[in-house]
Amino acid sequence: MTPTPIIVTGGAGFLGRQLCRRLAANGHQLKIIDLKPSPDYPTVIADVRDTERMRREVRDAELVFHLASLIEAGESVEKPARYIDYNIQGTVSVLEAMRYNQIRTLIFSSSAAVYGEPRRVPIKEDDVTLPINPYGVTKLAMEGLLSSYVSAYGFTGVALRYFNLYGPEEHHQPETHAIPRFIQQIYRGEEVTVWGNGQHRRDYVYISDVVAAHLLALEFTRRHHAEYHYFNLSTEQPASVLEIIGHLERIIGRSAQIKHFPGRPGDPLQLYADATKVRQAFEWQAATRLDEGLAATVRYFIHHWDDENTPGDTAGQHTP
Repeated sequence: MTPTPIIVTGGAGFLGRQLCRRLAANGHQLKIIDLKPSPDYPTVIADVRDTERMRREVRDAELVFHLASLIEAGESVEKPARYIDYNIQGTVSVLEAMRYNQIRTLIFSSSAAVYGEPRRVPIKEDDVTLPINPYGVTKLAMEGLLSSYVSAYGFTGVALRYFNLYGPEEHHQPETHAIPRFIQQIYRGEEVTVWGNGQHRRDYVYISDVVAAHLLALEFTRRHHAEYHYFNLSTEQPASVLEIIGHLERIIGRSAQIKHFPGRPGDPLQLYADATKVRQAFEWQAATRLDEGLAATVRYFIHHWDDENTPGDTAGQHTP
């Protein structure tokens, strides 16, 4: 069997790295496009907004996983034009390159942020989508672009709406995502920053479960040509910020020094979903319990920081 060529935009990122490893392990050829190199595979260093470059690079493949985007909801409130430019223009460039080079299948990394402040929970896919930050607006627009290419040009498209992805290797500089930041603050005895009263409830989905959903989505697109589908990726078991901190205190064996700050704009109080649709479509279900996923994530980060502090060791190369 000839290996299937697959393009992954954003393949050097948190999700992209782990997705690429699974794809490679399954025998697929990879072409990674990112602004930074992957630690594991050769990478085309390119900006997805560069339409001419995308025409040259997005070719000779069965499908594209489009993960490349800016992802910080809080930053998007401060810099909306940057998010609109990168996320929306980048998606147009990738879709146009696919159309030009006769690639017709795209699996897209969407977000729970498309829903905004939900009118009910758990959220179903066809509930109202009214984003309350520019990041969510761009993700909804990116979904709309994919849907329009399905209708206009016969593409096959799947949008996967993640609910608070977490796990080992989630590194941002500076760290803004809650779980790695909480682990660092508790482990190092620093103040644990909580925006609002800590009762915000979220659906935390472990990285390996999200990667598995992408592989199932790949098989799904082979059976459902020229269709557009969108799915929630949810554990259906939400937890509050304070519950997460409590889990981490028990795992790390240290108390959190919590400091509360005013709530942030564009931050819904409750954001969790119903996953019936994806379970029925391709039998995906989150398999990792929250305590298991948090424990694995803590082990990774503590090992990573210990490696950084060991003389003669090379930081940043630890793989869980």
